[in-house]
Formats: sequence, C-alpha cells, structure tokens
Amino acid sequence: MPTAIIVDDEPQMAKAVQLLLKLLDYQTQYFQSPKEFARHLLAANTIPPDVLILDMNMPQVTGLDVLKWLRGTKRFKDLPIIVLSSEIQPQFIDSVVAAGASHYLLKPTTIEDLEKALDKVLGNSK
Repeated sequence: MPTAIIVDDEPQMAKAVQLLLKLLDYQTQYFQSPKEFARHLLAANTIPPDVLILDMNMPQVTGLDVLKWLRGTKRFKDLPIIVLSSEIQPQFIDSVVAAGASHYLLKPTTIEDLEKALDKVLGNSK
C-alpha cells in the first residue's frame, strides 16, 4: 500500500484529504506543522513516504520553505510533492513549480483530480 504524508495547518482540510487518500488505498500520516513533519522525517529510522501533500499557507514556516528545504537535501530531493493550496495567483504557482513542486492542486480538490495528480507524480498509468 503506498504511503502519503499530509502537512497542513488546517485539521479539517487535512482530514478531508486523508479520507480521499484512504479511498484511493493510501496509508496516510498527518502533521499539523512543518516543524513536526521535519522532526519526523529526520528521525534516523524514518522511511520517506511515496508522496507528500503540502499546504503552502502555514504560519511561521511556509510550505514554500519546506519545499525548498526538501529539494535542497540529498535524501529528499526526489520526493514527489503535490502542493495543495488555495493560492490562485499565476506568479505564485509558477514560483512553487520553479521551487520543485511535482504538481499543483487547488483547494478544495476532488478525488478525481487528486488521483490524476498522484498517478502523474508517481508514474502510474491507468
């Protein structure tokens, strides 16, 4: 069963995404803050997830900060990252993609759009 981690400071949104992922047969884990996520990921025995679902608008440490950090590390530079955000400004989306996002989805998303994004970033063909 593929694994997904969700990092989002909005628990209701994260629970909705978790439900969609479970319907798509993903094992999920949720972190409400980038700091919690980073501590988990950097633990010595942690196996990286198959995909990361990352919110952009979070206090203190933004999703863009997390994205840049992951892409700058040897261990996580190739981790598939789907950004799930309510930001619709083309310049912002371009900057997120340029920073290394594997795919960009707008909130709220549908199960169909999420499944397409997962298939794209994980190289699945249906």
